Amino acid sequence: MSKNSFLKGTLILTLAAIVSRVLGVGQRVPLQHIMGNDGMTLYTISYNIYSMLLIIATLGVPSALSKQISEYTAIGKYHEAYQTYKAARNFALVTGFVMFMFMIIIAPYYAEYALAPQADLAIRAIAPAMLLFPLIAIMRGYFQGLQFMQPTGLSQIMEQILRVATAVALPLLLLYMGYNKDVAVAGASFGAVTGSIAACGVMIYFYKKRRAEQKQQIAAQASHTKLTYRQIYSKMIRLSLPITLSALAVPLIYFIDTSTSLRLLTPQEERISVAVNHKEATVGDKEIILPVAPYLYNNNTTMVPLEPISKAMGAKLTWDADKKRAFYERGPVKMTLTLDQDVKLSKKPLGPLQYAPETNVPSVPLRFFTEQLHTYQEAVETLGILGGSAQSLAGLPIILAIALSSSIIPVVSSAHSRRDSREVQRMSSMALRVALITGVPAALYLTVAAYPVNGFLFSNTEATYTKAAWIIAFLCFGTIFQILMMTSSGILQGLGRTDLPMRHVAIGILTKLVGNYALAPLFGIYGIIMATSLCFIVVMGLNLRAISRYTRLTILGEKWRGFLLSSLLLCAIGLSIVWIGFKLQPFVSMPAFLFFGIEAAIIAGCSLGGYGIALFWLKGIDVQEIRYFPHIAQRIYHLLARYRIVPAYVEPVNQQQKSGLP
Repeated sequence: MSKNSFLKGTLILTLAAIVSRVLGVGQRVPLQHIMGNDGMTLYTISYNIYSMLLIIATLGVPSALSKQISEYTAIGKYHEAYQTYKAARNFALVTGFVMFMFMIIIAPYYAEYALAPQADLAIRAIAPAMLLFPLIAIMRGYFQGLQFMQPTGLSQIMEQILRVATAVALPLLLLYMGYNKDVAVAGASFGAVTGSIAACGVMIYFYKKRRAEQKQQIAAQASHTKLTYRQIYSKMIRLSLPITLSALAVPLIYFIDTSTSLRLLTPQEERISVAVNHKEATVGDKEIILPVAPYLYNNNTTMVPLEPISKAMGAKLTWDADKKRAFYERGPVKMTLTLDQDVKLSKKPLGPLQYAPETNVPSVPLRFFTEQLHTYQEAVETLGILGGSAQSLAGLPIILAIALSSSIIPVVSSAHSRRDSREVQRMSSMALRVALITGVPAALYLTVAAYPVNGFLFSNTEATYTKAAWIIAFLCFGTIFQILMMTSSGILQGLGRTDLPMRHVAIGILTKLVGNYALAPLFGIYGIIMATSLCFIVVMGLNLRAISRYTRLTILGEKWRGFLLSSLLLCAIGLSIVWIGFKLQPFVSMPAFLFFGIEAAIIAGCSLGGYGIALFWLKGIDVQEIRYFPHIAQRIYHLLARYRIVPAYVEPVNQQQKSGLP
């Protein structure tokens, strides 16, 4: 393959990854409007367990396969390359099926453990995607090993388009048809399945298109070696295991949060734990045996016996068998429930009061009880904000870090293999410098502009506006450390030390777990977010210390002062505009979301523009370094330099030209 063709393929892959990331992050904006924060909690729980198990299912094999295919084809061993691909494909089919069955089986138990039994349906709805995505990942690794990037790029884009379309359209359709929110969330989760079908279709098309050429190459090979599955898998696992554990960092952090947040944020006395088809239940600190097991009504509403749970919660309940109705009283909630009629709380229908099948035990929707537990409901709303709003926005500043961590590996690896220590130092320092200079302002912007950005993009009640803004601000600020963690992990992989990021991530995850349980009782959801940032800081620190043993890093050097002053200027401008917005909003007659959108845009233009200009004039960056930045950043710089808003870049003149030598 020619150099130009390779560069074109790499560019397509990078652009596709960015487009896919933006689409994936952006889909949560309409979802939050459709399903609310409580619905986003169920969606986040299902998506986070799926994301973690998908990485385990692929086990880093696609990256290892890409490396092996590249090595075999480079020396003309096409038959060995095909054997390796076939073994990896079979591995993916088996692990995908195993993980699919695992998700189907554990769904109700995991949902119960997470204190969100309604998430059971959403977890099962996303599970079929496990049947295809490991195979898709293997095929992507195969094509990348052949330096043929277009199938991967196109499949990523098609996957996200179908995923987003389904995740938005299907919940709307289900709600329109009268299904409740739990089913709508399952519809959104099912978007991963349609996305996997689209991506798989693209990959199969390209594979069939290339199959004839593959057969010719194998037939033309003079001799080949019969590789056993044991040989293939032992080498593959040796290469892939460190990659897997490093890649698990962020998905595992989010999985820990969705698994533990409701437990950590809800006091014991406000917890209800039940499982469909099991009579054992826990209400607060009381373990009770129900007269009939909870069951599903219309395949979407969990029904539980009315009397035993009411008494366990300390409610007064009187059942009138003749008129088939119950009088319920618990605190401010006083109501009459009539058989075969909808049970309502705050005028919201939850489902009917009915006899459990083949019994005369009155049963009601589980939501009738959980929605009376105000601390629990507040925790559900909070987790929905964290998973639906904050995590989606926090995914934006790290887009560049993903590109950097991927692109820096071959560059540093090449210099390291040549024993060019100066080039290793230069490129490692440059990668971290670019990550800081471009990633920090994006993170700081979302931190200071969290209130208007949240008001523009997401739907919130008056009570949750401020809370959502603080959660977004805290989480987005922590992405500064995530950016440096990911970039430094890429450098270590380029140095051939894939084992070190793996160890550091393990230490970071342990820190996260301890931090959650230590800080959540003190600071609530902010303690959970602080534990996430602490995890990133620990891994980042360990990575940087390890890199310093191989090369002397000079990230900013004397430019620290200019960089810090520019960052402080960004924060000052952003916070000033937010303060002005608070004062002006009561006097402006326009929809709130439109006001917030204009405010967020003004903050972006003024604060990010001020940061960029100050960075050059305060010497936080040399103008010569602009050539290492993304193309769009270079174009903006040259436009500003034309009007002398920033110092102009002058091409360095070499010594021969200076002296007039030919």
